[in-house]
Amino acid sequence: MSDSQRTNGFRGGIQSGTVACDEMARSLDASCKSLQNILKEEYKDHITVQRKLYSDQIPGGLAGCEPDGGAWFIDNKLVAIFEGKKQGVRGNAIERWYKNNFICRKINPSVCYITFAVGEGAQEGEVIHKTLSPAHDKFDVFVPNGNSCFLRKNGFTEDEMLCIMREVLNHCLEEYHGKSCDK
Repeated sequence: MSDSQRTNGFRGGIQSGTVACDEMARSLDASCKSLQNILKEEYKDHITVQRKLYSDQIPGGLAGCEPDGGAWFIDNKLVAIFEGKKQGVRGNAIERWYKNNFICRKINPSVCYITFAVGEGAQEGEVIHKTLSPAHDKFDVFVPNGNSCFLRKNGFTEDEMLCIMREVLNHCLEEYHGKSCDK
């Protein structure tokens, strides 16, 4: 009988000597955080952003939610989430997406939940597309007040991400205040 991952003290998670984050994942995370800071300044008079949702904001107060591109609020109402996900052709990392989405939709059912998906698994017919398809009517387009997932096997430029993020935040401003913050 061959050794299993469950032998020799291993109980799941990232195995000793390996990492879950590669260069593409680090780059996506860094872009989300960098663009969050740029947009925080641009929209400071209209929208606020938090790095994560705090326990007193989350129903039940026990779960955590820290989207890569922040949690965005207008008048203390959660209006947008920006998340980055990197996935190979195997694995189940993308399945964790549902927890954060569920938490955010409990807070505001019409939140704009945006996912930037990269890697081999971020193609039509691959793991991200298959796993997220029940929660998305279509991919690679902004769906106001719904779930939007943009798939790019080779990643996004910061300009592509910034354009999408501005479109979303301007939509939120139009919806909640009847004005946008065009840059």
